[in-house]
Amino acid sequence: MNKFRDSLFFQLIPLFLVQFIFFFTQDEITVSLVMLLMLGLSFLIKYEKNEWILFIFGVILGLLFEIGGDLIYSVQNWENAHFLSIPLWVPVIWGYGFIFIRRIGNRLITLR
Repeated sequence: MNKFRDSLFFQLIPLFLVQFIFFFTQDEITVSLVMLLMLGLSFLIKYEKNEWILFIFGVILGLLFEIGGDLIYSVQNWENAHFLSIPLWVPVIWGYGFIFIRRIGNRLITLR
């Protein structure tokens, strides 16, 4: 088992890298593709069984939350959103968030 790859710090790296995308572009397609690329790299580095299912579940649930919050409650308004009044990258980040939270949670539980 690679200790660095399994470390809490290593699991936090993608979260910090995602923040820098917005310094370079505001295009939702580009941001979405970069996020999917980071997800793919994250899976190549460390993949646990059935994480794709967790990602898809997060995307679907995130879509429901975002669409529901936007249409029912009008809580949030995205400028230049082209996909059901939300940016394309929002469901991707929801799905990645589900995986990220699981990985961090598993790591915190196993700390000694």
